[in-house]
Amino acid sequence: MTHVQEPEVVAVWHTASAVGRHFEELLADGTVYAWTEPPLGETYYPGEDDSTTTPSATAPPSHARSA
Repeated sequence: MTHVQEPEVVAVWHTASAVGRHFEELLADGTVYAWTEPPLGETYYPGEDDSTTTPSATAPPSHARSA
């Protein structure tokens, strides 16, 4: 049984600004992986931390009965 190894990371770039953090990794095979993350303390998706939009905040409890 053979084990496929992942290419080695040979360089990493990281920049940060008010709009988020950007990362890039250069692999030994020439592939570049890039991604962006939100600023520290922010969520990935708008409204993700808004408890008023989650179903649990707007749905009645499962034991509630209608009149």
